[in-house]
Amino acid sequence: MFRGWKLSVLGIIVVGITAAVAPQFGLIDYGRSISMFILFVLFIGALELMEHLRNRRKKDS
Repeated sequence: MFRGWKLSVLGIIVVGITAAVAPQFGLIDYGRSISMFILFVLFIGALELMEHLRNRRKKDS
């Protein structure tokens, strides 16, 4: 299965496709869809950064 950054990229792709398709079905408007996608990408980026820093700290010890 996917781990690490591959899982993050897969999640971003899935959420991006959903953000593009959902407004076409009238589930949400485009502005809100895009802003939620941007927040998701920032959240995933923060998680990856925290994991990178944690792994770096473990190697230094």
